[in-house]
Amino acid sequence: MSVDPDASKPERNEYLGVYENGNIRLMARVDWPDGTTVSIRVAELDDTQPAKDLGRVIIAGFGLAGRWIADIFDRHGIDYVIVDSNVQTSDTQQKLGRKVIVGNIAEEQTLRTAGIDEASILALTIPDEEAVLQATCLARRLKPGIYIVARTLYSSSGMQAAQMGADDVIKAEQVVARQFYEMLLRKIGRRIPK
Repeated sequence: MSVDPDASKPERNEYLGVYENGNIRLMARVDWPDGTTVSIRVAELDDTQPAKDLGRVIIAGFGLAGRWIADIFDRHGIDYVIVDSNVQTSDTQQKLGRKVIVGNIAEEQTLRTAGIDEASILALTIPDEEAVLQATCLARRLKPGIYIVARTLYSSSGMQAAQMGADDVIKAEQVVARQFYEMLLRKIGRRIPK
């Protein structure tokens, strides 16, 4: 069987995928035979252009997920405020120069103090599913156009968050399941399906 090397060949500078968790995940459809050698060139994003003006961003919870989000915004000069119920975490972050509000994100006064009226994004990273659901519903009522990304432990709670108004939901249960699935497929020498 002869394979045309130019078949389904992407354009030279076409964006093909992302590196994630030790794998390169292709985003473009290709029709390459198994065993095709692929050359990778790391693309550099154009950081010379200013980031979008997002107004205020609210990060609820400053555990690992909240810290990673803050890192993205710090690197790109995006204004954000942290809402956390842990006084020690809040004090530490305030000493580092970050804007922090101590409070419960599921309470209207906390959302108003955090600046929901000017906010374009609400990132609910807290591990308390009930508070995530309450905050989602409340934030959607207070600012209908805000982008809400919510973290839940279980898929069922994630579906509830979406029904209550979350635009995107990160379900820990699914992330863990996918990691197990991919790691064990690699361990038994099988390919990860598209």
